[in-house]
Amino acid sequence: MNLHAIPPHLPFLDVLAAGVLARLPAATPEALARVTILLPTRRAARGLREAFLRAAGGRAMLLPRMRALAGLSTEEADELALPDLLDLPPAVAPLTRQAVLAGMAARVPRARGGPATPEQAWMLAGELARLFDEIALEERDLAMLEHAAAEDFAEAWLARLEALVPERHAEHWQITTIVLRAVAQDWNRWLQDRGLLDIGVRRVKALAAQAAAWRAAPPGHPTIAAGIGAGGTIPAAAELLRVLAAAPQGAVVLQGLPEPVDPALWEAIGRAPTHPLAGQARLLAAMGAAPEDLRPWHEGGIAGTAPDRAVLLGRALHPAEGLSAWIERDPPRWRAAMAGLARLQAADAPQEAAAIALLLRESLETPGARAALITPDRDLARRVSAELARHGITADDSAGEPLAETPAAAFLRLLARMVAEGFAPVPLLAVLKHPLCAGGMERRDWLAAARLLERVALRGPRPAPGLAGLRASAEAAKATASAGIAALLGALESALDGFATLPGAPARPPAELLRAQMRAAEALASTPGLPGGLRLYAGEEGEPLARHLHEMEEALAHHPPIAPADWPDLFEAALAGPVAPSLRAVRGRGDAAHPRIAILGLLEARLLSFDRVVLGALEESVWPQATEPGPWMSRPMRAEFGLPEPEARIGRVAADFLYAAAAAPEAVLSSAARRGGSPSVPARWTVRLDTFLAGQEGLALPASPAAAWAAALDAPEAVRPCPRPAPAPPRALRPRRLSVSDVGLLIADPYAFHAKRVLRLNPLKPLEEEVGALDYGNLVHAAMAGFLRAIGTRWPGREAAAQAWARASEAALGAYRDRPGILAFWAPRLANIGGFVLTQEEALRAASPLRACLVEASGKAVLRLPGGEVEIEARADRLDHLPGGGWRVVDYKTGAAPRTRDLASGAAPQLPIEAWLLAQGAFPGGPGEATELLYWELKGGDVPGEVKRVETAGEDGTPFAQLAAERLAMLAETWLLGEAPFASRPHPARRAMGGDYDHLARIEEWSAGVPEGG
Repeated sequence: MNLHAIPPHLPFLDVLAAGVLARLPAATPEALARVTILLPTRRAARGLREAFLRAAGGRAMLLPRMRALAGLSTEEADELALPDLLDLPPAVAPLTRQAVLAGMAARVPRARGGPATPEQAWMLAGELARLFDEIALEERDLAMLEHAAAEDFAEAWLARLEALVPERHAEHWQITTIVLRAVAQDWNRWLQDRGLLDIGVRRVKALAAQAAAWRAAPPGHPTIAAGIGAGGTIPAAAELLRVLAAAPQGAVVLQGLPEPVDPALWEAIGRAPTHPLAGQARLLAAMGAAPEDLRPWHEGGIAGTAPDRAVLLGRALHPAEGLSAWIERDPPRWRAAMAGLARLQAADAPQEAAAIALLLRESLETPGARAALITPDRDLARRVSAELARHGITADDSAGEPLAETPAAAFLRLLARMVAEGFAPVPLLAVLKHPLCAGGMERRDWLAAARLLERVALRGPRPAPGLAGLRASAEAAKATASAGIAALLGALESALDGFATLPGAPARPPAELLRAQMRAAEALASTPGLPGGLRLYAGEEGEPLARHLHEMEEALAHHPPIAPADWPDLFEAALAGPVAPSLRAVRGRGDAAHPRIAILGLLEARLLSFDRVVLGALEESVWPQATEPGPWMSRPMRAEFGLPEPEARIGRVAADFLYAAAAAPEAVLSSAARRGGSPSVPARWTVRLDTFLAGQEGLALPASPAAAWAAALDAPEAVRPCPRPAPAPPRALRPRRLSVSDVGLLIADPYAFHAKRVLRLNPLKPLEEEVGALDYGNLVHAAMAGFLRAIGTRWPGREAAAQAWARASEAALGAYRDRPGILAFWAPRLANIGGFVLTQEEALRAASPLRACLVEASGKAVLRLPGGEVEIEARADRLDHLPGGGWRVVDYKTGAAPRTRDLASGAAPQLPIEAWLLAQGAFPGGPGEATELLYWELKGGDVPGEVKRVETAGEDGTPFAQLAAERLAMLAETWLLGEAPFASRPHPARRAMGGDYDHLARIEEWSAGVPEGG
């Protein structure tokens, strides 16, 4: 057999190219063009082209036919292009398969009862499709694959499924097996009715057809399968390689073993699915070969790493039967083997990404050097790509940007969510502000209208659902008077005609929902100069997205109707996959990638060579990934059925680790102590390597300095605490007016007063604001004001007063008609308050009517001081002129009322200031004395209301009105008429209500370095 191997410490593609050139006559350059080389990936084929150019010294040459045969592994779905395949029925489209299987899986009951949701069914269908493919690809009866009809093959494996002994498995697995049989029968019947083959079945039939063709007529020109099978191949592919290796012009070139092994150890490796050479052991066994049958492909002329490095890695990963090699002590040998190896142990994922980016950046300092990050962790790849951009480097990321995460696809997902959530402010603004959204208007006009609509109608509690609720909220805020908002609402309603609601019933075909959504999306994406389709499908993702959506529409035609409310979840799942290999990712967005820096996944990195590689995220459950048998078969069921162990995937990625670390002149093994906020466990391979080296007189891999570089990258030379903000504007810019609310703010947080009154910064209400005390307070104050104005100073009787309260409550609630959350929460509480108010008012007016009852009365007085005049103003909730001549000052509280000591300390200045203003004649009715100070707690709960009376003077007899005047004079002279700085929180014990300006004051930055009271 023409079986060859390239040692793991040599650059595989360079040696492969050199061997091909050495085997061809130098006088016939066209002979090279007749060579066919089969490789595992397209990226490996591109890498081999570059290797041929290096081997030829840059001169022009005819290259071999290099084809990616990813179909030879279990991880891709490409096929061979043979005339014989024209006789095979076509394969079902991946999306169509998943849509049909989803309809079947929708009937599967969930663990808690009831049918699966469309999204759950779609995910179950994906697992079903993977299981069906695995069953076909792992079939070992190659004669049946080659000669049997598809329906016979299906019947054969269904019979094996029937043969699974039920009593050996748990009850839920028995139920799962029954369901699986039913779905599989329905699926195979569906395929037969349409004359289609399942994807996995057609793949193995294609491989069997290729093997039969080569067996009958071996290739007439050199045909080489190279680098296939390091992690193992499917049985049909192994047979194809066996046929090719037996052909006179054929050859199979594998990645070599780190060192020769004895037959017993080789047999043990084949039994250990997690070993990096287990796949190759099984491949050679399937081909009827042994390690000693592997002949060198090409010798001499190409430099590589130290051969002992591969031996070191191989021995560290030996199974239990090979651990006798760990007893041998040869520290000088292993110390030399460690040359070029290093460990990077970062504190967390961000530091790991920054350190890896610095390592890749450093490699560019060497002319011509190439470096790569190899990792299965997409989060780490994205982080490193972002860190490289910081250094002005755009990396060649093999995974690119997933199609479902491109801006256009995100716009479509947001649109479905917006409609499903009833045009709630957050999803609505996400759509309106998306760069693709214009609604037929100029983008700048649309964005200006959206921002205005946000400020006036969407901030605060959530509006009523739907487009009608959105318009009602805009009309309540008088926003529809704006031409821009009116145009925006009109465009939104027009574009979403037919896709404005997603109710729970009746069911609709998902293909119809997709068409309605796409009409809406294209209408919203349009501008006066461009139709929506041209904008939606522009850019790098345009064509792949359009093709995938077209395939989705064809596939969803086979899906049963669904509740429209379930459409967003199903749409997102279908948009994410299964995606054709050519559409899986969008690459090339923005600047061109750097030619010497790459970020690769495990499959893409196979056979490629770099001067420095960083193997990133070497942690359990990441690399290697956690192994799960899937939802349809347990491990014992898989073994009984004849499927490989789930752990075989660990063996494949272990081979990626071994060969990548062995071949690169510099290899950095990277991991993070914490990932995703949780402690991580180092990969088993690094643990074994560390343990092996520790047994060699305490050897250890050298630590990479990159983690320290990353930690120092943003560290300042010296820590300089941020000072407490204390702006001191000139006296001319300071206000000369104080309201009651300003007084409390100025005492507790002068900086917040400065931001509010000097800088005039007013906070925006949050989106979808929780219904809180402020809204309730406004409701209570409005209801009380309306009620008191209606009854006047005399008691009209219980019935008339009750009617007045009902009218006042209804009017107060009417202002929030567009905010159903407020009505639902506070209307019952307001009704509870009514009985308490009627009882209190009847008691207050029972003996004699009030001389006056001032409601929401505004009062102003001028405070004359040596430095100037300051106007003091207040709005009193209620002032009662008592029959005896004094005044009762009442303040409504929907929370806890202040105590007398709060009035004495100045923490609750409102009633004392109102008493002082009353004495100054600031309110209608002339000067008067406040003889009563009352708080009414109006909570509306089990205790609907309570009257809290406070004293009018302090313990020393000083009236609170006089104390208020003194404090007002001090505040005015210090901050309004003086030049004192407006410090942030000078009294730590006092906090401004709400804390709206804490972020501007950067309290978290300076408070840790300032002692309490400092």
